[in-house]
Amino acid sequence: MFPLLALLFIAQPSDHGLLTVRSEPAGIAIYLDGDLLGTTPIERLPVNAGTYTVTIVSSDSLEELYWQARNGRLGQRLAALWTLARIDAGTAQVEIKAGHETAVFISSRTMAAAASRAKLLSCAGVTGLLGLGVLLGVLIGTALN
Repeated sequence: MFPLLALLFIAQPSDHGLLTVRSEPAGIAIYLDGDLLGTTPIERLPVNAGTYTVTIVSSDSLEELYWQARNGRLGQRLAALWTLARIDAGTAQVEIKAGHETAVFISSRTMAAAASRAKLLSCAGVTGLLGLGVLLGVLIGTALN
């Protein structure tokens, strides 16, 4: 009878899974729902089952960036937007399942590329608006003559 009871306790699923976070390069600070976990690599960390955000920035730092994007001078706003694009590329929504390991990989190259794309889109938008203004000016000038 005793071995049967032991089997019942062993067979019950746990309420946590494992989280592994690696990065290129190693040594990046990692936050889970805004709380510092440590630096990469993080191997097989027990975490309660659920949905989490794994990111490279603390909640406090994120709030400061949002403030700069809303209230800063133009240069501060643009720098904050580019940094937010970089952070977005270094963020993953993960679902930890009980009894399973979830792995996340964060690449500094991917983060840098996201910031470059944001800069390119910003420049293209400004150039497009400037070009549209010139075109409208020429059309209006032509129509008035």
